[in-house]
Amino acid sequence: MSFEFGISTSLIPPEIQLRWAGESDQAFLRALYRTVRAPELALTPWTEGQKQAFADSQFALQDSHYRAHYPGALFLVIEHQGDPVGRLYLGTAPGPLRLMDLAFMPPWRGRGWGTALVRAVVDRGDREGRDTVLFVEANNPAYRLYGREGFMDEGVEGVYVRMRRSPSVLRLAD
Repeated sequence: MSFEFGISTSLIPPEIQLRWAGESDQAFLRALYRTVRAPELALTPWTEGQKQAFADSQFALQDSHYRAHYPGALFLVIEHQGDPVGRLYLGTAPGPLRLMDLAFMPPWRGRGWGTALVRAVVDRGDREGRDTVLFVEANNPAYRLYGREGFMDEGVEGVYVRMRRSPSVLRLAD
């Protein structure tokens, strides 16, 4: 079995690849963040310029927070045929694995790739005997995915549901 970033490559669909996010990815990552916030921004009376400025500032704050509070995290770009299509951020410091972010550009959603990547992250937690934790908005379609993959609600923090998945007993017995 082959591993990259501690994730079993056999669990990742062959049509996508993971690579480190770099400075040259900032424009893509900002655009991706904007698509994630699009439903919420559509409800505001702001101009397009105001919406973009807000999304850019929120992306910068999120990125700064992640980098300051999750040392050693994996900041990965998901590619399809060499083009960036999403991001996977995974906190790997001691303690539980933290699925910090998993997002795809709209044309690349709904292909099962997110499910496969969640399973690959969960597999890493199982292999390492670590819980996996995440935060998700209850109205996010991914909330149901996480439940199907064994994550349990732990509580609500603001607009987010904190979820945790313990390592699989069956996997640990392997």
